[in-house]
Amino acid sequence: MIGIKKHLTSEYCKTKLKAGFSLVEIMISIGLLGFSGFGLLAGLLQSRQMTEAAIHQSTALTIAQGYVEQIKNMEFDSLDEATLPTLFHEGAADTLTVSPTPAHPKLGDPNTDITNSKSIDINNTADIDVDDMTMDIVVYVDDITDGSNGIGEARRVILKYEYIYSDGYRTHTEKNILYSIRSEVPTY
Repeated sequence: MIGIKKHLTSEYCKTKLKAGFSLVEIMISIGLLGFSGFGLLAGLLQSRQMTEAAIHQSTALTIAQGYVEQIKNMEFDSLDEATLPTLFHEGAADTLTVSPTPAHPKLGDPNTDITNSKSIDINNTADIDVDDMTMDIVVYVDDITDGSNGIGEARRVILKYEYIYSDGYRTHTEKNILYSIRSEVPTY
């Protein structure tokens, strides 16, 4: 009798093990799967925000460098004017007003800085202004001519820019500054 009982008990255990997962095991596996899925989703959202920030940074730098290149290619005498007239922004005539150069151009002077505001439609949604990137540009043109040191007619062009964009959750403000030297004899 003992031998039969053992045989029945071991057969019962084998069939129970083959029956499948228990409710607790299923709940734990669903919890782990959900937790890992949440981590993956968080990573994708962070990646999207970083990509969007890189697009805005690249666009702002490209526009600022475009303005500097246009200023470098202007007639030299135009650099002494209060408004730089021959610039184009998105195919339309555009101007940049020059600010008096402060003692510390990197810091600027809020009393004399003239801000040139530009709205950049990055997402190609002309009817929707809330997704546009706003870019504020301050231009300084400084006469660095110094005949006593052998420096002929030359101008230092400083272009400070600040752009504001929203990544869908927060609004970000970024700043940068570009420098260029322009002599009367073009140096391309």
